[in-house]
Amino acid sequence: MKSDLSTSVLRTDLHTHTDFSDGHDPLERVVAAAESAGLDTLVLTDHVRSDTTYLPQYTAAVRAARATTRVTLVCGVEAKIMNTDGHLDLPDDLTGVEHIALADHRFPLPDGPAHPEEIRSLLNAGTLTSAAVLRMLVAATTRAVEAVPGRRTAHLAHLFSILPKCGLAEDAVDAGLIAPLARACRQRGVAVELNEKWRCPSPRTAALLAHAGVRLGAGSDAHRAEAVGAFGWVTGALASAEQRISP
Repeated sequence: MKSDLSTSVLRTDLHTHTDFSDGHDPLERVVAAAESAGLDTLVLTDHVRSDTTYLPQYTAAVRAARATTRVTLVCGVEAKIMNTDGHLDLPDDLTGVEHIALADHRFPLPDGPAHPEEIRSLLNAGTLTSAAVLRMLVAATTRAVEAVPGRRTAHLAHLFSILPKCGLAEDAVDAGLIAPLARACRQRGVAVELNEKWRCPSPRTAALLAHAGVRLGAGSDAHRAEAVGAFGWVTGALASAEQRISP
């Protein structure tokens, strides 16, 4: 049986895509899928970069869709964390954008994003240590949380999904390293998504964050309408995290 926390979390999908970016289906089908899944809230988070030009059409389409559904629609975007200063790959004009999903699509080095294979090579060569990589990633993520523009809401999407791609295990991120990130999330009201597609962060990390007062959420990372609100792994991860923090 789901706990009250799990039940409320699973009524919102924090992370979905339409064909405005790399999703397969149009907005109307994604919204219909949210209705079929019994969601209360759907956060639309199509990918953007600094040179993205579709935002006026996208935000207008989301506004129009609100008149046709009982589901609360949140107009968001997903943006890459670019460097250790937490700079986000966002267009200058975010008019109509209410929410930002902060994502680790590439590894944020001091001078810009690097492909995970580059980090693997630097680790194998001894140029970087695993401890340094973990510190950089957590610092960059913390600064991205602190740098959310305007009064927009935000959440961390697929937290630490970059680590296995770099050849590192999430379990190496200890509670002391997570503490400043948790503090920033708590202070800024930024949730951390349990991501169905990438199955991260782990229940252990989720429990550490929740114990520190960070709000957890559920994200399907759906690129097809049928995946919206489908939370098989997330449901189990939430239950496991809750068991870890139960007295």
